[in-house]
This record gives sequence, C-alpha cells and structure tokens, in this order.
Amino acid sequence: MLYEVKNGTISLSGNVILSHFFFRMLDGEKIGIVGRNGAGKTTLLRLMNGEIGLDYNDDNTIGEIIKSKDYNVGYLKQQLAGNEKVLDNDFYGTSDKSQNVYNYLLDAFSKLIEIEKKISKLSDELASSYDEKKAEELNVLIDTYNFSGGETYIKEIKTGFKKFGFAIEDLDKKLTEFSGGQSTKISLLKLLLSKPDVLILDEPTNHLDIEAIEWMENYLKNYKKNIVIVSHDRMFLDNICNVIYDIENKIAERYEGNYTDFVEQKEINYQLKLAEYNKNVKEIERLTALADRFRYKATKAKMVQSKDKVIERIKEKTIKPLESDTKTFHVKISPKKAGGKEVFRCEKLGIGYDKEIAKVSLIVNRMDRLAVIGANGTGKSTFIKTIVGVLPEISGEFSYGHEIEYEYFDQRIAENSSTKTVFDDFSDEFPTYTNTEIRNRLGRFLFGEEDITKRVCDLSGGEKVRLCLSKIFERRPNLLILDEPTNHLDILGKESLEEILDSFEGTVIFVSHDRYFVKKISNKILYFEKGINSDNTKFFEFGYEDYEKYINEKTLNENNIVSEKDDNNSKIDKKIVDKPSNFEESKQKKKDERRKQKLEEEIGSIESKINELHNEMQKEEYMSDFEKLSEIQSEITRLNEDLEKKYEEWGQY
Repeated sequence: MLYEVKNGTISLSGNVILSHFFFRMLDGEKIGIVGRNGAGKTTLLRLMNGEIGLDYNDDNTIGEIIKSKDYNVGYLKQQLAGNEKVLDNDFYGTSDKSQNVYNYLLDAFSKLIEIEKKISKLSDELASSYDEKKAEELNVLIDTYNFSGGETYIKEIKTGFKKFGFAIEDLDKKLTEFSGGQSTKISLLKLLLSKPDVLILDEPTNHLDIEAIEWMENYLKNYKKNIVIVSHDRMFLDNICNVIYDIENKIAERYEGNYTDFVEQKEINYQLKLAEYNKNVKEIERLTALADRFRYKATKAKMVQSKDKVIERIKEKTIKPLESDTKTFHVKISPKKAGGKEVFRCEKLGIGYDKEIAKVSLIVNRMDRLAVIGANGTGKSTFIKTIVGVLPEISGEFSYGHEIEYEYFDQRIAENSSTKTVFDDFSDEFPTYTNTEIRNRLGRFLFGEEDITKRVCDLSGGEKVRLCLSKIFERRPNLLILDEPTNHLDILGKESLEEILDSFEGTVIFVSHDRYFVKKISNKILYFEKGINSDNTKFFEFGYEDYEKYINEKTLNENNIVSEKDDNNSKIDKKIVDKPSNFEESKQKKKDERRKQKLEEEIGSIESKINELHNEMQKEEYMSDFEKLSEIQSEITRLNEDLEKKYEEWGQY
C-alpha cells in the first residue's frame, strides 16, 4: 500500500467537499480522477500533496491517512490567471533562471550524472591499479546506470523538448529568454523527466497541441512509477490509466480499468444497485402486507413481531442508489436552409499575418465534419479566421456554396467581459422573443432563474461557452465553424456537444486538440504540419484513422533516424546539442535566428502586460467602474491579437 485514506472528510471554507470517502493507491497504479467541475478532484490532489488535511466527520470522528514513508511526489498544479485556469508559469524545481534550458532539464537526471562521475572515477583508478573490490563496485554502478536509463536520458531530453514544440538549438538558450507559455511547457517537461515516485498531474494536456499530448501520453504509458491524473481528456485517460476514481455525491468510488471500462462498469453497478433496491422494496411491501393481515390476532403476535424485525433489517440496508449528475445542455439544430451540396472550396489559399505561413486546397461537402488539427503556431486558427473574414487571404481564393449560412465560434469567447446579464445578452440578439421564450432557450443550456441575472463577465469559462453556443445554435445555420469549442467544457459537456453535432443536419468545420472529440466527430482531417515553408498542410479524406496511419509511419521513420544518431554517441560523454552539418551558416539563417529571438522577447513582454492588466481588473476600486473595466479589456483584446500574430510568425521558424 503506497497511500490510503480511510473514512476521510475534507471541507473548504466551511463547505464539505468530500465526506466519509475511501481512497487507495497501490504501487504501480496509474489513477485517473474524474467528476463534474467543483466535485473535489483538485481538492483530493492537494490532500495527496500534503497541502491540506482531513477534517472531522459529522460524527466527530476523524479519518486516517496511511502512506509509505519513502516516496517523493511531483505535482503539476493548475493556477488561476485572471478568470481562467492555466498551467503554472513558474519554473519547476529551480530559483536560478539564469541557467540554460539544457542544464535546467539535465538536473532532472542528477542522480544518473552522479553515477556517471563515480563510474568515470573508478574506471580511471582501475586503469592505473586493479582492485577486485573496486571492480565489483564498478559493475554494480554500471548495472544501476543502465537499468535507470543512463543510455537514453539525453535522448529523452531532446525528444521531449522537440515534441513540446522547440528546436534542439534552443537548449542552449537561457530560461529568461522564453515566454510565459513556453516556460510552462519546459517546467512540465522537467517534472516528467524527473520521474518522482508519485506523479500528480492536474489537467496536464491543457494548452498542449496534439503532438505534445501524444508524446507525453507515450511517455506516461511507459512510466514505471505511480501516476495520478485529473483530466477531461478521455483518450488520454483511456490510454494511460488502469484505475479510475469517480468523485460524485461527495464520495470517491474506485473502478478497475481505463476510462471506457469505468463508463461501462458505472452503468452496470447502478443497474445492479437499483435492481437490489427494487427487490428489497417489493419484499418489504410483501412482508408488511403479511404482518398487517395478522397484526391484531393474538395467536399470530410472535409471527408478526418476527416479520417486523425482518422488515426493519431490510430497511436498514435498503438505500435507493443516487442517480449520477448527468445534467447538461441539449438541443437539436435544424438548419433554416439546406444549402448547396458543395459547402466550401479553397484553391491554393495562402494564409498568414504579415507573410504566408501555410497554403490550403480542399473541398468541403454537405454533412462533412472537417477537423483542423496540428501543432501550435502552424496556422489552424489563422485558417479559420481567414475563411470567416477576420483576416484577409494572402494569396489564392476561397468561396462558399449556394445559400450557405455559417456561424463562427471564437476560441477566445472566455475573454468576454460584457457587463450585460445573461438574459439581456441573449435577448439583445433575439429582440422578438418573449421573456418566456428566452428563459426556455437559456434553460436548455443550464441557465436557471438565478443564472440569467448573472453578468456575462462573471461567468466561468464553461458558462460562457454554453451561452455562446446557445446563440449560435438558435440562429440555425447550415455550416458551423468552431475554433476549439471543447475548451472549458467538462466531459459531460463534451459528450453533449458531440451528440448535438452528430445529429446536426448541416456541415461542421472545427479546430480541436481533443483527439477523442476529433475521432468521434470528424470524417475528414486537415492537418497543419510543422515545416520550414508554407507547403505544410495535408488533407486526409478518410478521417482520423487515415491521419493516425500517416503519423505512425512518420514517427517510426523519425525514431529510426534518431536511433542511428544515438548509436554513434558515447555512453558517458554526452553532447549538449547536435551540431549542424554545415558550420558556415548562411546570412539568412542568422537573420532568421535574430528575428526569432526578438519575437520571443516581444511575446514574453506582451504576456507579462496581459497578466498585469488581468490583475488590475481584480482591484477593488475598479470592480464597479464599468468604463475603466471596458477600457482595460479593450487593451487586453488588442494585446491578445498582437500576441497571436507574434506566435504565428514565431511558429514558422
């Protein structure tokens, strides 16, 4: 037993989050924790990390925590930045930000490096004077070194760094040269490479593109120690976890297997409990009728007393199972117009801000579900913004089919700072609707009587998404263009959106990093691949399986190339970075490098300014000053647009 909670209760600000719950983690388990937003998932992680303790139960007892003494924990938190949750921007495990990235990541393997030094020292000593005891010690050290990954840790650093969207040459850069978003990924990478005994990850896939998620997923699948993950990414949970804890109704229930196994088992368990409950209710009714029949006959008094005791015993164990909280939004969209068979076409469409970063050619037909995927900075959102008219095309052309009417979901919806109420925000766009019609429409998206009086700026990210979708769906378009619609939605919200889109009698073009969502919805894939020129898009007409086959073949080829290079490296004498074959770099390459470095400095400066403005909005003197808040939000919006341009340009280098 590595960790166990018996009969535990946790309260925050006087509210009971978890009550009389049991939790255990056995050695080698990879545990996923699921539940509705606010159920207590992060609270449980904080308990495991030692940040909070157990409270007294309602019967004045206190639970027990049992854990092994000799294990260390690595914890990736979510932190609030403004209104939204993002990964921690602080560099994990260091206060020295003047060092370069390579040495920062190398510190994750400090124990291996110490073994390397000992091996080198003993080897030198044995070369000058043989000693049997030292020779045995050397053999033990070499075995330990190889078993602990001594021959592969440099490759781990390089591969992870590259998969997280960086160039190998960036390993020489100082930590201070990276923007907040980049430092976040570097911190996460170091935490993974450090291999703690218990790796605790709170929404680790947030803000990562598909390539980075897939690399991390493969890394965690081969992780030999314990993992505890809170995530809304169902494919991630499916591919990594062998135990799922479901937090619901203030308890944590354990299920063996991955996420798909959990979903099946949970439904079976509920049906079994419900059948047992119904059987007991019928037995109580039968025994009660029998006892009542003879209750006033003196000769049957003992029999009646016996039946009453049996009834009481059955009642004690007869508790109706609580239904799962499956409350979510539901709606069926019927387009006002069918539209033409060909919905969208583009021919050599060049996209970008100041310069072309990608070129796209494709045709989208009625009822297609086109997923737009790829690494951050390769042009996905730029493509979407171009076809909805937010950005001008750089070259080529695009067009919509006959009577095509589209609605656009912008991934930045969570930044909406409107001071209107939910009711007014909706009614202003549908002025002919009665109050009852507005309440009914909003009710379908989980906005009750109290919710409709909230200001839009006070809503959570998930609530803002639901409000935006309610208006988009109400307009009944025949084409939906959605940029990251599942951001801020919990698993039930994602499943609900999947059902809506699956039954939608129109066409969908969408950007997403959620592979489960992409696989479930799409029948065609537009893939933006990392590349040095604009010819970086690939179209997969047969959907996700077609794309997966391409990626698997590409990964296999890349691994073979990397393995050949690594075979030429010394086992002990490691090199920091691969040297380019051509030492005389061209003037253009040097110019590009200087521009890239300048962009990274500008990105860091803009992100810092955005954070400052978010903090300024929280100041008490501005809370009721709507004019000032609007002014600050306008500046944040402008900076975000500038930031996106910088990221798009940075992504081409």
